[in-house]
This record gives sequence, C-alpha cells and structure tokens, in this order.
Amino acid sequence: MSEHEQPDVPEIFTKQVVRQLPPEELETRILSFLSSRRLCVLSTCRENVPRSTPILFRTKGFSLYMAGEPGQKLGNIKLNPRVSVAVFDPKSEFSEDILDITGLQITGQARLIGKDESGFMDAFRLFNRPEAWAAHWFGMMIEVVPDRIEMLSMALKSENYAARQIWTRLDL
Repeated sequence: MSEHEQPDVPEIFTKQVVRQLPPEELETRILSFLSSRRLCVLSTCRENVPRSTPILFRTKGFSLYMAGEPGQKLGNIKLNPRVSVAVFDPKSEFSEDILDITGLQITGQARLIGKDESGFMDAFRLFNRPEAWAAHWFGMMIEVVPDRIEMLSMALKSENYAARQIWTRLDL
C-alpha cells in the first residue's frame, strides 16, 4: 500500500446509529445474555482502591447472585455496597469478527446474605449444589441489584440500532 492509499475501513466502524431498542426488547436481550453466561468480574472499592474479582454468578430476573468466599471483596462490600459487574461473551476474545463484541457493564448495590438470613437458601439453590453443602459452607451470598446496565453489542449496528444501549431500573 502506498503512503497515499487509505486502508478500507469496515462500514461497522463508521456507521452512525443512535436508535435505541424498545425497552422491552432491550430487557429481553439483557436477560437472555445474562442467563447464557456464568462468569463475571465483580468490582468493589475500599478507600479509593478498586478490586476486581472473577466470580461465578447466577441470575433471578435482573439480580445477580454470587457465592462469595471470605476475602477482600466481602470486606469491601460491607464498607461500600456500590459495585460494578462486567459480563462479556468469551467468543469475542479470539474472534476477528467485530460483530462478536458483546458485553454488559452493570452498576448497582450489593447486599451480603449470611447463612442464617432470609434469602440465603433461595440464592444458594440457584447454583444447583446439594443443599447439604450449605451447612458446611463458610462464605456469604452476594446479591447485586442493578441500577443501570449498559449493553455494548456491535452486532446491533447491523440491525440499525446503536451499539450501546442503556437500561435503568425504574424505581430509582
């Protein structure tokens, strides 16, 4: 290629689209994406020092549940319940197709649920482990209730929607 030739830029990079998905369609896509994933990155913060932890999760509606072993993340949540959660489609990591880039950035409130608290067994059951295991487990369940979910899906541009879509909890 000579110095005056410009490489072909894929249309997906230059396509300007701002159209938002209808709210019910966005909710359906977010819930479908969440239910098809099991690993996320939970980010917590203490005294302006962030910490990100890969952790398994399950969902019930828009709420995420994680089985938290004792560690810094639990201590951080006790001091600051504001968290961020990232979930992405692992196929995009090794794909050359820009349309495979899809992920969620979730901002919300975390709540720690101890073994003796209401809701613990309901959350524990989401992980499909024998209930007898709960009696011997020394961690806590982490419930994250999203305030805001940002969905980035480059494939949406091919449907003439903006790649970035935002869902906000209505009862804020």
